Amino acid sequence: MNKLIMALGVGVALAFFTLTSHADDYSEQALKDADMIAGEQTWQQYCAFCHTAGEGQADISGPNLHQLFKRQVGTKPGFAYSDALKKESRNWTPELFAAYVQDPGAVIPGNIMPAVNIPADKVLPLTAYVLRSSGSVDWDQAKTATLATGGLDAELQSSSPEFWALYMNNTVKFTIPYEDSSYSFVAYFNDDGTITGNNRGLTGIWRMRDKRHFCFAIQRIGVHPYEWMHCVRPKVDANMVFGEVAEVITPVKGFDDFKVDVTFIEDRFHPLEGDAHPDYWTFLFNNTMRYEIKVNGEVVIVSARFSPDNTIDSAEGISGKWRTEGENGEKDRMCYNFSGVPGVDGDLSECFALVLMFNPRVGARWPARFSQGNTYWAEVFEGRE
Repeated sequence: MNKLIMALGVGVALAFFTLTSHADDYSEQALKDADMIAGEQTWQQYCAFCHTAGEGQADISGPNLHQLFKRQVGTKPGFAYSDALKKESRNWTPELFAAYVQDPGAVIPGNIMPAVNIPADKVLPLTAYVLRSSGSVDWDQAKTATLATGGLDAELQSSSPEFWALYMNNTVKFTIPYEDSSYSFVAYFNDDGTITGNNRGLTGIWRMRDKRHFCFAIQRIGVHPYEWMHCVRPKVDANMVFGEVAEVITPVKGFDDFKVDVTFIEDRFHPLEGDAHPDYWTFLFNNTMRYEIKVNGEVVIVSARFSPDNTIDSAEGISGKWRTEGENGEKDRMCYNFSGVPGVDGDLSECFALVLMFNPRVGARWPARFSQGNTYWAEVFEGRE
């Protein structure tokens, strides 16, 4: 215990030293003069798997950072912050940001952001890049790229057109060893840098870490381990055949025996409304989706029964409605809401992408979060409770 306290004390002291004795390093002129290419590369390598910075872009595992330096720590609407960040009273400044990204646990004890070991000489360029890309300053116009992700990501289409077409125009199927069998899900890699999939709540992001590494991170996968990150060279294997396993990857650090088959399925099929597998709707309307919803520190159970008339009822008396929606006549998202959940003011709701439901099965279990911030676990139970 004494060693832990001593270590914490040293960390706080170092953070204090960083915040006070190097303030001149983060003057407006120093930030304006910082190497923006180095800043963007550092962002892509260390930050972009968990955060976005552009206006209107989605939260990932971390919050969107648009206008970060114009707000107080832990106050972006709609994001479920840790208690440590909610209680923090400081406003984001370049100095605080620089100290925090180097040692999150020392600067704001109790928060859950992991240390990512950003090199010390890259912190100033990164800070300057985030100031600009988040719209927190108007010193100059941020450079325009052809994609929302910018930089090397925007160049991928022209530098590796076959690789781009393989990932952006087709379906990627992942098959995971699960218990005595296997579990498969599919993903669409999108040209805005996002990844969508058939697991409810599944989110992901892809980035070019550098010119030789195309990296992707996927989270909220339906079975353990729930988060992956993997990098490949942006080149199509000459022996790749649609519908056959193209590669076996080990995407989870520390789980070397966890191997995942990667298969490419040609095109992006839309077999019926909502992109769902033909069996999905029959499965949904004949079984029960049991939710364990976190409300004010307690778990509330909702045994939801979805019906063809777009209504939802439950054994607990909670009701709701569901619908499919999309743009240009393509209904590729399912949205729903629960009304009357104990302890919740108003409704709980979410929307998710419906892409080729390969695994409608009893016993499937997954974590996700409602738009209002409440997290949940859901599991499929056979029949109607």
